[in-house]
This record gives sequence, structure tokens and C-alpha cells, in this order.
Amino acid sequence: MANFRKLASGKWQARVHKDGKLVSLGTFRTKKEAEIEAAKVEERKYYGQTINDRNMLFDEVVKDWLEHKNANVKESTFVQLEVIIRNHVLPTFGHKKIMMIHRPEIKRWIAKFGELDENGKEKYSFGSRLKYLSVMKSILHYAVHELDVLEKNPADKLKVPIQDSVAIKKEKVKYFSLKELNRLLDFMKTYKHQRFPEYQLYYTLMLFLSKTGLRISEALALRWEDVDGDKISINKQTSRDDNNKVKLTTLKNASSYRIIKIEPDVIRELKKFKMKQNELILGNPRFRKNEDGIIFQNYNGHYLTPSIIRETMQDYCKKAGVEYKGTHGFRHTHAVLLLESGVSLKYVSNRLGHKTIKTTADTYLDITEKIEEDELQKFASYTKR
Repeated sequence: MANFRKLASGKWQARVHKDGKLVSLGTFRTKKEAEIEAAKVEERKYYGQTINDRNMLFDEVVKDWLEHKNANVKESTFVQLEVIIRNHVLPTFGHKKIMMIHRPEIKRWIAKFGELDENGKEKYSFGSRLKYLSVMKSILHYAVHELDVLEKNPADKLKVPIQDSVAIKKEKVKYFSLKELNRLLDFMKTYKHQRFPEYQLYYTLMLFLSKTGLRISEALALRWEDVDGDKISINKQTSRDDNNKVKLTTLKNASSYRIIKIEPDVIRELKKFKMKQNELILGNPRFRKNEDGIIFQNYNGHYLTPSIIRETMQDYCKKAGVEYKGTHGFRHTHAVLLLESGVSLKYVSNRLGHKTIKTTADTYLDITEKIEEDELQKFASYTKR
């Protein structure tokens, strides 16, 4: 039988017997509410279902949730979740009982990340706040549906507030125009590296990225065995551990696993690059072979690191007189040039490995709108009387 008692605060506490001990189900405004909750628990007991401790601390729920996530998400994703939990969630909620976390408190918590600093800028980006709230919702959803320690999710349908004084702007896509790209590639084609002048690593990498649209992490993981005639299989990517050691990981999502065709000019440049790489490996003791047989190795036989690539490409762009657009700029350049040449949005989406065509449309909305406007002007000009 359930046990009820009125507390000094005026609220009612409901308790049931579990393993020979009285376990609190929480406090309620009225005795009727306490009786209803107790009846639900007694029913679960009758049918042999587990009765979870509704006084569980939030950090206990988090530990259980993280174990569940660790078994179901990529390692890199799990690391991101763990950092968000440790730095942004637990400091506020970790010491609280899960059932004592209420909607207004969650709203205040997420709004705090959007406060303005002394320069009038938000302390955390809108995207970061979306992630934090999404993680909180997921934890509470797990508490409701897996642990059964909450009746409902207090964060359900909550949205990230937007400051009235701050307009959330869509980040502008940075890409090279065809003229800029050709200028950069022409410079790189004639540039001679001091140590191995004939080893055109960065020319080949820039050309390859701009002609395939691969993410830099995907390109750096490619092996020569992934190239089959005019096709390339993309099935892994590079990342770095806490000690900055390279490791190969799975791709971003199922759509990222793909086989794409490459044009004859790129195949020809890759073949020339491979011949030169083999020639140096066999003929120069200072030039070492990468044990994984990757395409874009440095002369030490190592994988390239994102930070070195960034610094090196910035320097080359400056020397070529072209604004640096970031390593992702080559991917954007490939997509934009495809769209400007008249290729369908679906083809671009598949080639880039986007999860949905909406991702592609949203990313390149400004470009597609301009193309549509140009096409409409052609139609208007053709039909004008």
C-alpha cells in the first residue's frame, strides 16, 4: 500500500514500498494528485514492471544517457556531447533531482547563453544554443521514455529565444569565382616547393578539392586503392584525437558514403602526381612512403594536418593575389560552379554527400535564387512583345 503525508510546505508526499523500503514518488500540490501517481506506480508493481527512483539526480540520468549514446553514435559525436554536458549542462542542473527541474528554469538557462557581451554580441552563437537545448531535450526525453522517472518532458517544444536587438544572419557561403580559382591553380601549377620542387602536393590537392567537392577530411583519408578508373569511393575520413594523432573514422552520415566520377583532366593530374610520388619514394631516402598508401601524403610519409593546410593555403593564396576562402571554400566552389553550369540540385546534393536535398538548397539558396532570376529574365526577354 502507498503511504501519504502532508509536509510543512503544505504539499503532499507519496511513498511506496520498494525492496522493503519506502521510496518517495515526489511531492504534489494535493493529496488527490499524490494518490493518482501512487496508483500508477502500484499498477506497475502489480504487473512486475520496474519502479524507478523519481528522486534520481540529474547527473545520474546523464550518466545513463551517455552510456546509451556511446553505443549508438559516432565517437566524434559522443565527444562533442560529453563536452556540451560537462561545460554547459551539468554546472546548472547536475546537482538537482530530475523531477525538480521545471520548464521556466530551462528557459532561463538557455536564454542566459544568448545574453549580450560588452560589445553587444551574443555570448554564444544561435547554432551553439540550438545544440545545447537539443541535448537537454534528449536527456529529458530519455528520462521520460527509457528510465520512466518523469511523466513528461519539461523542455518539450521549447525554442531558443532570439534577442530583439540581434538579427540572426545566415552565414555567407565563401567560394572562389571561376576566375579566382583559375588564377590560384595557375599560380600553384608553376610554384616550386623548396625541398621537393617537383612534388606538387598543394596544387594537386587544391585542384582535386575544387573538382570533386570532397570535404577536406574525406580527401585526406583517400588511398590510391580508392581510385578506380574515373571513379572515387569515399568511405572514411580523418580526425584527430586529444594528442593530435590522426585517426580514421566513419563518415558524417549514410549519405556521405558515395562513389563519384571525376573528369579526365583530374584523372590525368592524379596519375602524374602518383608517378612523381612513387619516383621520389624509390629514389630519394628523405622521401618516405605512407604506410596506408594515402594519396595526399607529405614528404615524411605523414597525413596532412588541418592547421598546416590552413596556414599553407593562406600563404599561397596571398602570393597568388586571391582571397583565402578556407579549406571548405573549395567544396563550396565546386557546388556553385556545378549549379552555375546548369546541373540539377539533386545531382549536386548526391555528389556532395548531403543527407537531404534541402541541405543543399538551404546552403546555396542565394546562388540558386540568382540562377532562377537569370533564367526568368531570359524567358521574359524571349517572350517580350
